[in-house]
Amino acid sequence: MKDIITTKEILTREEVMEILKIGRSTFYKLLRDRELKGFKEGNRYKVPVESIEEYINRKMKDCII
Repeated sequence: MKDIITTKEILTREEVMEILKIGRSTFYKLLRDRELKGFKEGNRYKVPVESIEEYINRKMKDCII
């Protein structure tokens, strides 16, 4: 996973879904709820890598270990 994230700055919906192991509905929900930052270019959504890293870091802080 780290190789995928470090090699690109902007990811497609499919790449985000693969990295986070989520489905399409969850992807759109994360965008709608502004948990992920992204933009639409043409008919495709794009998500900056930083947004995914921030999302993962927030989720990890919420973990109880």
